Amino acid sequence: MSSNFNNTTPAAPAGSVNVSWQTDGSGNDSAYVTASTSSLIADAVDLLAQAANVGLTTWIAVTTPGLYRVSAYIIVTQDAAGTGSPASVLPSVVIGWTDQNNGQTQSFTLTPTNAGNTLETFQQAIMVLDASSTSAPAITYHTTGYASAGSIPMQYALHLRLEQY
Repeated sequence: MSSNFNNTTPAAPAGSVNVSWQTDGSGNDSAYVTASTSSLIADAVDLLAQAANVGLTTWIAVTTPGLYRVSAYIIVTQDAAGTGSPASVLPSVVIGWTDQNNGQTQSFTLTPTNAGNTLETFQQAIMVLDASSTSAPAITYHTTGYASAGSIPMQYALHLRLEQY
């Protein structure tokens, strides 16, 4: 069967993406896939050297309702000092929003706490939420469960990204 490179593109199978073909003036063919429709819509959160829980923070006021993807990465950057002291705890990351479907305030623990207390201790996760632009229209974040013992406190870094589809 021969190939026919033209501007008629059949529908892509479910879960797939069509490729667009183009020909330059010299007869060279090439193909491309359109870039993702999601984009970062809020300032990146990059908190370093945290030695306590991060309080409830409004990340973005939702002006366009719809689906948002939250990515989180939290890691120990300084383990706690002190032999025999209770384990330190890397806190959990909690995301809040008002759901577009039922209008209720939602809260989701995106990452669990982790008592590893070494520089190899981290958590990461991605979630999708459907935010409303009415009735408390904001996406928030905070951490909870931080603990540290010893003369040098455990410290961590928190990195968050927010995209809209």
